[in-house]
Amino acid sequence: MFKNLISKISIFLSTIVYIIFFYFLNKYSILPVKYRFIVLGLIFLLIFGFSLLIFKRKKAGKPIKAFFIIVLLFVSAVEGLFISYASTSIQTVQKINQKKEVNKTKMSFVVLKESPIETLDDLNENQVAIAKQVDKENVKQALEKFKKEKGDDLNVEDLGDYLTLGNSLINGNVQAVLLNEGFREMLDDNIEGFTQKTRVLKSYSVKGDQKLNQNNEVEKDQSFNVYITGIDTYGDLATVSRSDVNLIVSVNPKKGKILITTIPRDTYVNIAGMGEYANDKLTHAGLFGVDTSIKTLENFLDINIDYYAKVNFTTLIQLIDLLGGVDVENPVAFETNGGKYFPQGTIHMDGDMALAYSRERYHLAEGDFDRGKNQVRVMTGIIRKLLSTETLLNFNSIAEVALDSVNTNMPYDKMIELVNGQIDDAKDWKIKSQAVTGTSEPGLPSYLMPGSNLYMMRADEESIDQVHDGILKNNKTDK
Repeated sequence: MFKNLISKISIFLSTIVYIIFFYFLNKYSILPVKYRFIVLGLIFLLIFGFSLLIFKRKKAGKPIKAFFIIVLLFVSAVEGLFISYASTSIQTVQKINQKKEVNKTKMSFVVLKESPIETLDDLNENQVAIAKQVDKENVKQALEKFKKEKGDDLNVEDLGDYLTLGNSLINGNVQAVLLNEGFREMLDDNIEGFTQKTRVLKSYSVKGDQKLNQNNEVEKDQSFNVYITGIDTYGDLATVSRSDVNLIVSVNPKKGKILITTIPRDTYVNIAGMGEYANDKLTHAGLFGVDTSIKTLENFLDINIDYYAKVNFTTLIQLIDLLGGVDVENPVAFETNGGKYFPQGTIHMDGDMALAYSRERYHLAEGDFDRGKNQVRVMTGIIRKLLSTETLLNFNSIAEVALDSVNTNMPYDKMIELVNGQIDDAKDWKIKSQAVTGTSEPGLPSYLMPGSNLYMMRADEESIDQVHDGILKNNKTDK
């Protein structure tokens, strides 16, 4: 009697766990449908078979009952552990999508090092130069934060752009400036010793556009485009910065095709939302947030971009190390400025090596254009590793890295759809690449840095058309 009670309790508990497991797998679409129901069917048959044994064949031997009890408890434990493991991954991915602050800009009040101005309180007596013409919203928010903290409006003068602002400070024409820190590196490139000659009184963090937290709807098995932007900073991805890497990854799940399109950072484009004459390098669009970069590229290539993923150099190192390194086919041997040598042929790279490989341009025959090709080679290695069964089974660890180092609006449903599709038929994805090409044309007018002599690349119209057609061809799902 007592032993039968144990059996019945075991069946009852196993059934409860099974129902929870059944609901969990179907709610989150874990595993392809056919594998999902094979697993659920086998567990159901086990529980049903033991139930028949207990309730219909009460004289079943004790060893048989003990065996079934152990098996049921073991299976229930595995179900529980799987739910716990998978829940962690799901929650992590959902957290990535729920990040509210996509863009965060650091605005600093800056003076010369030898300036008598010591605190923000001293600014009330001095005029502060701003660059409202090119950075209206960020300037507005920073001034509002100052007023909220100090209770007074500042005496400001709009100098239009940050290069004029920086030169005016260095030359002593103004006593203080409000600087968007995203422009600091550009000022250092154009004004000798700018950072060394200045100091920051205080910085405010202001928020950018939040529209890209909305997930786009892409039907199952339909093709989609992902904009991957690599920013030139380490650490916090919310910080707005120049977009050093600009890739569009076109994915055709139905035909198992991926096309990686490189758009060089120096490509001369019209920055979306800034007006007809807001022409500048593509990399500078990143200073207004990833949404501006996306709209700029959509206009430039006449395509739709469905999702984005914003990563930085920290991400590259962590992800590649987590994957156990990637294999890259290097066509030409070269040495980086940092002294790292990359021989011709297949190279297995860890995160640090891949970072050095992706960033080098000065020792390459075609400079930034060749760097773009190398970035695609690294990206191809990453994609191939991510699509492997071994990696898919390590999804939890990848999600944990992604939480701290990736911003994306690709929803969980789309991610799990791709994972299930790969588990289902283990596609041998065909990965190709293409790039926008053009000719060097230094000195083209820069919207953000007027009067500067920046390196620019004027894209060939034929190249733009070819890239546009290549993306459309890759994404065709019919025959």
